[in-house]
Amino acid sequence: EALTSENRTKMNDTTSNTSLSSCGFSTFPINPAKISHDVRAVFTVRITVNAFTCPLIVLLNILVMVSVKTKRQLRTKSNMALACLATTDLVVGLVLQPLHIAMESFLIKGEHNMFCTITDVSKTVTLKCLLASFHHLVLMSAEHYVAIKHSFAYDTKATEVRIIIASAPAWATAIIIPSQNLLISTNISKTILAVSQMLLLILPLYFNVSVYKEVRRSDKQIAANQVSLEAKKKILRNKKAFYTTIIITLVLLLCYIPLNICLAILFSFKNRISPNVRLIVLYIFTLLPVLNSLFNPLIYAVRIRNFRVAFI
Repeated sequence: EALTSENRTKMNDTTSNTSLSSCGFSTFPINPAKISHDVRAVFTVRITVNAFTCPLIVLLNILVMVSVKTKRQLRTKSNMALACLATTDLVVGLVLQPLHIAMESFLIKGEHNMFCTITDVSKTVTLKCLLASFHHLVLMSAEHYVAIKHSFAYDTKATEVRIIIASAPAWATAIIIPSQNLLISTNISKTILAVSQMLLLILPLYFNVSVYKEVRRSDKQIAANQVSLEAKKKILRNKKAFYTTIIITLVLLLCYIPLNICLAILFSFKNRISPNVRLIVLYIFTLLPVLNSLFNPLIYAVRIRNFRVAFI
C-alpha cells in the first residue's frame, strides 16, 4: 500500500508537471513551478510596463475615434480608416494588456492553474489583434490606392459609411481564423498561415508601390505647374495620408520583425540556449507588438496637426 501510494503521488506529480509545461508559447512551453528569479523579474517589468501604458493606449485611441467623429476637419475618408485601425489598438489596451497583467501576476503569486488558463486566452486574443491590425493596414492601403489611382470612382462611391463597413470583414476574418489550429504545428495550419501571410504582404506591397509611382508622377506635374490649385491641394492631402500609412506600416513591422527574428533564433538554437534565457528574451520582445498600439496614435499626433489640436 505504501508503494502504491508513492507511485500514485509520482504519477500525480508527473501529470501536474506535464500540464504545467504546456503553458506559454506552443514552441517554447514553460513550467511555472520551475522558473527562476530572473524570469520572475522580467514578468514584474512586463506588469509595470503594461500597467503604465494600458491607460495611455485606451485614452489615446478613444481620442482618435472621438476626434474623427466630432471634429469636422478630421472627418476625411483616410482618417476614418485610421479610426478603424484605432479599434484594434483599443482592444489591445482594454482586453489584451489586462490579460497580460493578470497572467503575469498569477505566475508571480504561484497560482499556476490560473496562469495556464489565462495564457491560453491571451494567445488567442493576441493572434486576433495581430491579424486585425494587418487586415486594417491592407484596408488603409487599398483606400489610398483607390483615392489616387481611381479618384473619380473614389469621390463618387467611397463613402465614410462604406469605409466603416469595410472594417467589418477585417475583424471577421481575424476572428474566424481558427487560432488554436494555427498555434499547433500541423500541415493544414501551416498552409493557412502561409497563404494569409502571403496575402498580407503582397496586397499592401502592390497597393503602396502603385500609389508611390502615382505620387512621384503627381510631384512632377506640380513642379511643372500642370495642375490647378484645387487639384494640387488634393494631391498633397492624399500624399500626406499615404506617407502616414507608410510610417504606420513600417513601425508595425519594426515591432513584429524583431520578435520573429528572435523566435527564429531561439527555435534554431533551442537545445543550446537554457530555458530561462529563452523565456527572458522571448517575453521581453513580446512587449514590442503591444506597445505598437501606443505608437500609432502618437504617429497621428505627430503627422497631423488637427489630431494634435483635437487631443489637447
